[in-house]
Amino acid sequence: MMGTYLNIGMMQSGDCSSSFEYNLKRIKKETRSLMMGMNAPELIVGIELGIGTYWAESEERVDGDPIPGKVTEELSKIAKEYGIYFMPGSMFERVEEDGEVKLYNSIPIFGPDGDLIDVHRKMCPYYPVESHITKGEKYVTFDIKEKGIKIGVLNCHDWCFPEISRNLALMGAEILIRPAMDPEGLYDSCKGIAPTRAFENQAYFISLNCAGKYLGTYNYGKSCIAGPDGRVLYETGSNPMYFTMTFDVDRVRDARRYGTNYTDQLMRQLKAFNPPQPFANHIGDAPIYENLPDPDYTFESRAEMFAAEGLMSIGKK
Repeated sequence: MMGTYLNIGMMQSGDCSSSFEYNLKRIKKETRSLMMGMNAPELIVGIELGIGTYWAESEERVDGDPIPGKVTEELSKIAKEYGIYFMPGSMFERVEEDGEVKLYNSIPIFGPDGDLIDVHRKMCPYYPVESHITKGEKYVTFDIKEKGIKIGVLNCHDWCFPEISRNLALMGAEILIRPAMDPEGLYDSCKGIAPTRAFENQAYFISLNCAGKYLGTYNYGKSCIAGPDGRVLYETGSNPMYFTMTFDVDRVRDARRYGTNYTDQLMRQLKAFNPPQPFANHIGDAPIYENLPDPDYTFESRAEMFAAEGLMSIGKK
C-alpha cells in the first residue's frame, strides 16, 4: 500500500545578515540548489531571522517590514516560481497602529501559487534579548492540501513551552517545524527537546538551526529531526548546509491510532484521561508564582535583580 510522503527541503544557513537584501539573495540561491536535487522539495523551510530585520540600503534605518510588504512580495515570487510551499524562516514584521510601532518575530508562509497563507508570530520571545519584540497570540497550522498533511509552526524559544506543541498537535498537526537561532552553549541543555516534543505528541519534530555567526554570536547548527516515536532520525553537523528529507506521514497516523511501537496510545489516552488543568486560563494564580517575580524584560532589570540578590554581574548589553 502506498504511503503518504512529503519532501521537505531545509536551509541550515550560516551566511546570514540582518539585511533583507542580502538574505533574499542567499534564500534564492539555496532554494535553487534544493530544487535541483534528485528529490525536489514540496515544502522548503529556513531558520529564525534568516529573512532579515531591516532594509540596509534605505536612507534611514527602519526596523522590520510590513506583512504583506516588499519582503514578502519577493518571497512570494520564489514560491510561485517553483510551485512549492515556502516557509523561508522568520523576519521582523513591522506593524504601525495609531502612531505606535510594534515589531514581531514573524514567519510568513506561502503556497505554491505564491499566495501568503498565514503568518506565525513568535509566541514566546526570548526575553531579555528580544525585549523589543511583541509576543504573538495565535497558533498557526497550514495544510499541504494536495496530500492532506497538516503542518504546525513554532519559532525558536516557543519549543521550551510544551503547551504550544501540544496545542498544535491537538489542532491536527502531524509535522511540527521550528526555525531557530540557537547559540553555542545551549546544545547540551536543549538537545533532548525535539525528540521529547515528537514523542509526547506522536508527531515529527523538525528543529532547524542557524550554523555560524549572527550579530557576533556563534550558532551551533546541529538541526534535529525526530520521529513520532521520539527517536532522532537525523542530526546535522555544525556547518551550513541545505538538504531534503522524505517524511512518511503514515508513521504519525499509525502511532496515533495504534500506539508508539504499538504500545503507547498517548494521544488517544489523553482524551480518555483528560487531566485537569486548574490554571489553564489564569496561570498567574498558580502557587509557584507566589514567590517568583515577573520575567526580566530587559538586561537592566536582570542586572538589578542579580545585584540586589548578591549574584554575579552579567554586564551591560
